[in-house]
Amino acid sequence: MKLARLVAINILVFFALLAGLEFFFRAKGSSATAAIEQPNGMQLHTLPYMMFANPPRSHYSTWLNTFTGQNIKADITANNEGFNDPRDFDWRKPYKKAANEKVVLVTGGSTAWGLGSTSFSTTIAGALQTELNGASRDIKYTVINLAMGSWIAYQQFIGLEMWGTQFDPDWVIIMDGHNDAGVGCSYSQGVTNPLYFPVIKKLVDAYSATGVARPVYLRSWIENELIYHSVAYRTLTGKKYIAVSDEDVDVTSQDAGRDIAAKVILPTKLGAARDMLRFYIKATKASLSLFPRAKYILSTQPLVNQFTGEFVDAYKPSQLEADPVAMSKREQVLETYLEANEDKICNAETYQPSFTYVFVKGAFELEKLAAHERAGGRVVEYHNIGRIFPDARADRLKYFIDAPHINDLGALEIGKFYAKRILQADR
Repeated sequence: MKLARLVAINILVFFALLAGLEFFFRAKGSSATAAIEQPNGMQLHTLPYMMFANPPRSHYSTWLNTFTGQNIKADITANNEGFNDPRDFDWRKPYKKAANEKVVLVTGGSTAWGLGSTSFSTTIAGALQTELNGASRDIKYTVINLAMGSWIAYQQFIGLEMWGTQFDPDWVIIMDGHNDAGVGCSYSQGVTNPLYFPVIKKLVDAYSATGVARPVYLRSWIENELIYHSVAYRTLTGKKYIAVSDEDVDVTSQDAGRDIAAKVILPTKLGAARDMLRFYIKATKASLSLFPRAKYILSTQPLVNQFTGEFVDAYKPSQLEADPVAMSKREQVLETYLEANEDKICNAETYQPSFTYVFVKGAFELEKLAAHERAGGRVVEYHNIGRIFPDARADRLKYFIDAPHINDLGALEIGKFYAKRILQADR
């Protein structure tokens, strides 16, 4: 009797301690609700087709300029769906345009979203809207920012269809290339997959790794190890050990502190870059099909590295379009470069041939796609935005805060360029 009472008292004390610990953290102000959130600030979106987005109403007050080591003050708050736009989006409510109003949709990745800009007005979309309305007397231009960090082109297509159709756009601007060139191999997420797909796949697989009819729900590392070592636990629970090996993660990645989830991979060879490129162009064609009456600008986002280092002499200073002979020559070099590396496994150390292949050939393929659409009577332009900045890396630094992201000055230059193309076509 004494033993039973002692055990009961100890159990009560144990649960009292657990309750006290929970009360402490709740009183401290920690989150009382659980959510799956990506380490770089992205979180799973309530619309699963989009995969992930910035958290609604998330605020950004600083950006780090990695070249100077200085923090840039910012004041940006995402809208109800995580987009960097001053208006909330509702796919159920059509936007009512004024009689003299034209709507421009902008989509892309984090650079188009505005990472590096100090406010919405200094993003590419904001600068574009200012430039258009400053130069137009009869037409009011409204620019909608539908870009999202880390999105690849097919996510952009989904975003345009989900949120863009209610705006009945007159223009659609797509600026991408970096994520479609990088996600598949540098993060080894595989062909057609957005960022974080492998880690979500691992979670889903964890539900079904069981020898019984009911699913195995998410488990801790301790329980997984207990399953591995204990015959009794495996027998009583019917659970199976979920193996995790070096093949499941990119052990070469040095980005451990910020983006752990992106290190979970699907083993992919560099030769898959050819299919990554095909999927990129397929997604762009899908976006072109959404608004047959709208005019389009397809474009490749700029990077800080020397422009001719990647595109050599394919783009002449006096020409808006690529030189066909130089473009063909560069394509052959890229094919040879990929062939020499195609059997290597993608990771943070080996990805460069794949990235260069998709990024550079992607620009050329967009150029050809735009020409094909124009031949069919549509207004579709292509522009490699990297060429509007100085060629040398040292001269490009003042427009960037890191390799793919621009500051206010860079966004203004891009906004001016897009505005010039739109105004010229509309006149």
